[in-house]
Formats: sequence, C-alpha cells, structure tokens
Amino acid sequence: MPLNLLLGENISQLVAGHVRKHQSDIGFESVHTSQQGAFRGRLDRELLLVASAGGLTLVTYDLKTIHPLLVELSAEGQSYASVAFADALTIANDEFGTIMRAFICF
Repeated sequence: MPLNLLLGENISQLVAGHVRKHQSDIGFESVHTSQQGAFRGRLDRELLLVASAGGLTLVTYDLKTIHPLLVELSAEGQSYASVAFADALTIANDEFGTIMRAFICF
C-alpha cells in the first residue's frame, strides 16, 4: 500500500507541490489545495476522520490539540487517520527548503 500524506494547514502548500515532483512514489497532498481546498478550516476531528476515510496520513505541527484528540477518538472506539508529528524545534514550519529536503530524502 503506497504512503499518502496530507500536509496540515501549518505546512505550506509549496512543500507538497515541490516534493511531488521529486518523490513520485509517495502521494503528497496539502490541506490548502486537496479537493479544491475542501479540507481548509475544518475542525481537527473532522480532518482526521476525512483523512482516515481517504487513506491519508496527516502530517502536522499541531502537537497541542491533535494528540489529545487522538486519545479522545481512541477512547470512543473511533478510527482515525495515522498522524506524523513534526516539531518546530527540529524543523521550523517556515523553513520550506529544509522540510522539502526531509521529505525528498524520506
């Protein structure tokens, strides 16, 4: 099963576009552009459920709200998307080149 990533709102859509050109074996979508921006502004809970239904792994810097939501969904017995957390102390979300290189080397 191929890996399909959905980059969260806190990651520039430029990252997805650039990485898609260099890493064609991994699906890269951005919340900003996927399905004509239909994911933008959605509640985190809804985003996780929609991503799960689409077989997408959410990539986010949102450590504060996503983790507790995963615990809540799990307690409810609800399926949710896989999540890959990024940390601004490792790569700041405005360091587009560094983020792109990390995905290309992935």
